[in-house]
Amino acid sequence: SAVERAYEDCTSTVYDLADMYVRRMMVELETGGNIRLEDGKPSDLWHSSCVDLISSRFFPADFAGIPGVPKITGVRVTRVTRIHNRHLRNRFEQRLEALVDMSDPAYKRSL
Repeated sequence: SAVERAYEDCTSTVYDLADMYVRRMMVELETGGNIRLEDGKPSDLWHSSCVDLISSRFFPADFAGIPGVPKITGVRVTRVTRIHNRHLRNRFEQRLEALVDMSDPAYKRSL
């Protein structure tokens, strides 16, 4: 019946989400916290920046000539995940310190 089908769909969705979150937590655990994943909300500045970037780089003409694919006219971003990588951040800061005089309080403006 329709109720059983809706129940099965909901159950499947819940199990898929739980599996995704377990995999994400395993990444964080296996890296000792050096890699952390953060889901974005539309109110986050970086979320809207990512959505704008994806939207601005999408060109329908790139998908026009693919046989067997219906006409693709746009893209919709459903989720944005921010990846915090402590190792890469530390490397960036070390290189930045080597290139820029960090003792000057206005060093960010000179970048």
